[in-house]
Amino acid sequence: MLLFFLAAILVKKYRLFFFLFSILFYLLSTYYIGNKLITPLEKPYNIPLEETKVDGVVILGGGHYKGSSNLPLAESAFKRLMYGIMIAKKRNLPIIYAGAGNELESAQLCIDELNDSLDLNLTANKDKLLSSFSIVYTHDALNTQQNAEKTAKIFYEHNITKPKIYLVTSATHMRRAKALFQEYNMKVVPAATDFKSRSDSCYCFYYPTINGLYINNIVIHETLGRIRDILKSLIH
Repeated sequence: MLLFFLAAILVKKYRLFFFLFSILFYLLSTYYIGNKLITPLEKPYNIPLEETKVDGVVILGGGHYKGSSNLPLAESAFKRLMYGIMIAKKRNLPIIYAGAGNELESAQLCIDELNDSLDLNLTANKDKLLSSFSIVYTHDALNTQQNAEKTAKIFYEHNITKPKIYLVTSATHMRRAKALFQEYNMKVVPAATDFKSRSDSCYCFYYPTINGLYINNIVIHETLGRIRDILKSLIH
């Protein structure tokens, strides 16, 4: 930000460009702007969980740190996992963990650690979806759409053609994820977690920080993902 501002002072030809870019970079690195942009994504799902009869709890993965000696799931993924377990444990529901690649191994390691330390009694089934508190894992998926496709396949193989699910994912990701799962004939009850927005205020919101960049990056990522999904639906 300072380099762009310095360039705006020293360079004559592109002074306005560098000045505007330094302002834009400052705005995108503040939590104030990030909070303003991310709140509309999260607000519709920042509500108590709807109590209803469902066929299972679907937890979307959210990254991992391969090689970690314990709890290798990334922060967002771990919050999703814990909230999904809380929902399923309380209501005695089966869990489908929809992740990608090596993240499934990390999720299984986390489940094993939680089972050992908290006595969850969460049994893992390779392919069979039970009607009680248990967990199955989808096969490798590269994105949320493939997670939805593979989840629908699991239900279909158990003769559940129109499943109703609690969908657990980050609040910022819920709108896009819900739409994709509905495309595969699933009725989705949002179970959002991992909220990033705040209802309070602080002078520190106006400081340029890495956290500010991170929040704004999430907004940009979800916006571009939504545009991509819309374009794909129009093409097909």
